[in-house]
Amino acid sequence: MSSITEMISKKVEIMPAGSVFDYARLEIASDQFVTAAQSLSRLTRKGVISRLSKGKYYKPQQSKFGNSRPRESAFVDALTIRQNKRIGYLTGLSVYNQLGLTSQVSNTLVIATANPLQPKKIEGYNVKYVRRNVSFLDDDIPLLQLLDALRDIKSIPDSNPDDSLKILTARIADLPKVKKERLTTLALSFNPGTRALLGALIENNFSGVKVSKLKQSINRLSVFETGVSSEVLPNKQSWNLI
Repeated sequence: MSSITEMISKKVEIMPAGSVFDYARLEIASDQFVTAAQSLSRLTRKGVISRLSKGKYYKPQQSKFGNSRPRESAFVDALTIRQNKRIGYLTGLSVYNQLGLTSQVSNTLVIATANPLQPKKIEGYNVKYVRRNVSFLDDDIPLLQLLDALRDIKSIPDSNPDDSLKILTARIADLPKVKKERLTTLALSFNPGTRALLGALIENNFSGVKVSKLKQSINRLSVFETGVSSEVLPNKQSWNLI
């Protein structure tokens, strides 16, 4: 057994069950990656660890019912962090459930990223990717999730656009002004319908937040169907919303 193989085996052995790890956590030098990959492959074949994605592994919790899957948060981190940089974030039905927009739950994790991969199933999770071309920081993720909910407002199951918009408006009301302003900036990377819906929402409820850039970014000849009523959003026509 090589020194690298022995070192990896010992580090994995003392890791708590449920740990998600990569080469950095194992403190493997770049010139040792080939040997390390071979060692990790052997441990995977033996069932000691599971491979989550390229360079990401998981030490399962073993019980009489078999191996448990990783916590959702740890699993999402494994899929959305590369070389200590966040490259994606969780979106979709599981997030909309957490926001109170739907009571439905899903076993599919939807990952928003600039470079989506093919759908796959890993450790009991169905993973789907959607494209989002937006530069963001970790602190922006809750804002991006709000924007995704606005984008999908017509298709959120077990809900309707008016109720969803009321909930999202209440969520945005809880944000400090600087976050509301950041929300409008991030929205400029989204599709025109999302920009228009956010602009109308902000204009109607938060007069202290500027929406001029959102307004200017929208083609005056475009029309966006959202399903939101005039009772909930009385200024919707001025934003070309129907």
